[in-house]
Amino acid sequence: MRLSEISKKEVLDANTGQKLGMPGSADIVIEKETGKVESLVLPSSPAYPFRKRTKEWVIPWENIQRIGEDFVIIDTAQLKQAPGTNQ
Repeated sequence: MRLSEISKKEVLDANTGQKLGMPGSADIVIEKETGKVESLVLPSSPAYPFRKRTKEWVIPWENIQRIGEDFVIIDTAQLKQAPGTNQ
């Protein structure tokens, strides 16, 4: 699966069932030494691609429970704001 495909799937909170939105232009963080995917970084407002991002959310790879045909299901218990972004 390509990152561009993940970016088009709706994100769901596994704990509450709440829809968290569409990631839009997602990024991944890869550990340099091992080559393993560490986390998925999602912008908070992908609907405006030319605006400066005010928030990004870092989802550790182990908190992604399932990537399905239409949804990415995540455990938001460990969700944190990316360093250097506004609240």
